Amino acid sequence: MEGANSCFPFVNLPMRPGKPRSSGFTVVSDRSLSMQQARDLMESGADLVDYVKLTDHVASLLYRSEEWFREKFAIYNRHQVKTLPGGITFEVAAMQKQVEPFMLRLKELGFDAVEISEDVIPPLRLEERLSYIRLAREIGLEAFTEVGRKDPTAPLEAEEAIEAIRRDLETGAKKVTIENSDIALLMKTGPEPLERIVEAVGLAPLVFEVGPHGWPEVATWVIRTFGPEVSLENLGPEQLSIVDAMRRGMHRNVNYEFLSKRGGRVE
Repeated sequence: MEGANSCFPFVNLPMRPGKPRSSGFTVVSDRSLSMQQARDLMESGADLVDYVKLTDHVASLLYRSEEWFREKFAIYNRHQVKTLPGGITFEVAAMQKQVEPFMLRLKELGFDAVEISEDVIPPLRLEERLSYIRLAREIGLEAFTEVGRKDPTAPLEAEEAIEAIRRDLETGAKKVTIENSDIALLMKTGPEPLERIVEAVGLAPLVFEVGPHGWPEVATWVIRTFGPEVSLENLGPEQLSIVDAMRRGMHRNVNYEFLSKRGGRVE
């Protein structure tokens, strides 16, 4: 139970749901952390992490042994933390027509999920995208899909995104991620498309990429716009405790709103 070991049981702070969380979860990026760094991450923040995404794409595809993956996953899994590879690895497999063996190997290695993205490669044909979602489910992997591009030339089109998100979810996607670059662009042009998306599909199925670019402005904006129980992705280990404090209104980035707006009252 959160706070059970507190040295200050007489002081109350906003509480958050424990794991497993269906919404309001946090995906931390493992950019080639050593085994000891992974253990340190779990020692300091296991209760705050729901998924770890391995984002060193070259190392994952070329250098890492089966033993390395299994040792790393054992560290995370014993703390109820699931794992998935970064979406670029999927995009390489898709371009080379190797998606099925790629997903099968992910399952064999012990990954819990796969990110089905197309933010760099040419957009997949609709039926191809949906077939990959179904394939992941058949293999036993959670499917995370994504809307948006890494180099958007115009703001995200709300109705088009809503249709894609609903279609992915109906096909079996676990969650749908909003690309970091699109969020950053909408912060400049206006949040209305994102607000319409959230109104149409709800917060629970969505994950917002708040990194690697635009830290901490993107994370601050997303939390303030959609509330503390928004799901966040692409956080570095060093950003984990900051986001946890921001969710609770206990950080400078959100002007210590627990004190300044709520008067230190836990509802």
